[in-house]
Amino acid sequence: MVNILPADIKDRIFFFLCMLMLSGLSSTTNEGSPYFDVMNYGAIGDGKADDSQAFLKTWNEACQVQSQDATLNIPDRTFLLNPIKLSGPCLPVRINVQVAGTIVASTNKSLYSNNHWILFSYVKGLTLAGRGTIDGQGAGSWPERTGVAALKFYACSDLVLQGLTHMNPQKSHIILTKCDGGNINNITISAPEDAPNTDGIEIGGSNHVQVQNSKIGTGDDCIAISSRCSFINITGVTCGPGHGISIGSLGDPGSGDFDTVSDVHVRSCTFTGRDTTGLRIKTWKGGQGEVKRITYEDIIFDNVRYPIVLDQFYCPSNICKNNTGNSAVSISDVSYTGITGTSSGDLAITLLCGNKSSCNNIVLDGVHIKSSDSRKKAYAHCLNVKGRASNVEPSVDDCMHSGSTICLNSIWNEENTQKRK
Repeated sequence: MVNILPADIKDRIFFFLCMLMLSGLSSTTNEGSPYFDVMNYGAIGDGKADDSQAFLKTWNEACQVQSQDATLNIPDRTFLLNPIKLSGPCLPVRINVQVAGTIVASTNKSLYSNNHWILFSYVKGLTLAGRGTIDGQGAGSWPERTGVAALKFYACSDLVLQGLTHMNPQKSHIILTKCDGGNINNITISAPEDAPNTDGIEIGGSNHVQVQNSKIGTGDDCIAISSRCSFINITGVTCGPGHGISIGSLGDPGSGDFDTVSDVHVRSCTFTGRDTTGLRIKTWKGGQGEVKRITYEDIIFDNVRYPIVLDQFYCPSNICKNNTGNSAVSISDVSYTGITGTSSGDLAITLLCGNKSSCNNIVLDGVHIKSSDSRKKAYAHCLNVKGRASNVEPSVDDCMHSGSTICLNSIWNEENTQKRK
């Protein structure tokens, strides 16, 4: 006996199947958001032809679509880009740029006159994610210490960077300026340790930024936090090679600015490499500004050259005098807790404050750093430090409140000779 379904049930089944098909399609387009693929706007994707205009056309379409969300897709091919600016404000609340392929920079130095390779500006709710690679091809600029940053974000609030590999820029890999709200996670940053000024992530004038679960190895600071930053959280980052996770430099007397950084928290991070610097705060001699509420906890050093550095005598030209006079950036409420590991040299802890009132409430608790060479004993240098120490190795008990004079310039001579920034 054959059962014949009523017409209304047939219609319902047909409608249900159609909805399943539509649902399957929308899952590949960010749940139905407008979808823009650079290949549909003239991109070649052979790594030789200039795809800059195709990317710009795709961006303009995605930026101006009437929708809550938009997706811009960069497929698994190699795309050559000249310097490009992708600007907002945009109509969608969120723009998701999916990168499956490799984006490579032009090596024609004459094209770089605007201090950037790829610039996103005034875009709210931008996500740049995927398994792809952003390759600055910057080796040709390293001998002359010239070039531009690879990827810059200016006034991009609620920014997300996730999953990508960033490599070999002319200068810095990633720069955030005036970005309120950012999450950088699960990215890889790579450049040779002798590639000058190739900072991993530079954060300036930005607030509420998180950097998580990422690996950074480069020729300069792994992460550099400059003036007017607050509420920066760095967790689960591996740094090395590189010049560490740095606050500063701040208070350049030549600028006349009052530089401020506050509420920076670095936790569960690992530093590796015999020439790597670890946790660093650096301010200029005679500078003005304020650094406060900084915490470092659960940190591991593996054969690191300078594990802990607080240096108020930063002077890249090596011609400054030791005496800062009556002016120094104020540093207060800095804590180092649960820190272990080894130093490739014997100077494990450096706390050098510009005058007797410039550093206050510097706290070390449960800090254990040994020389990786069993024949050497690690030691600490301190100057004008006010604070307290508990369970610290090497001991800082004898120097936390000392006013003794040491040869400051000689400590940083080698690094500052290498770096002219």
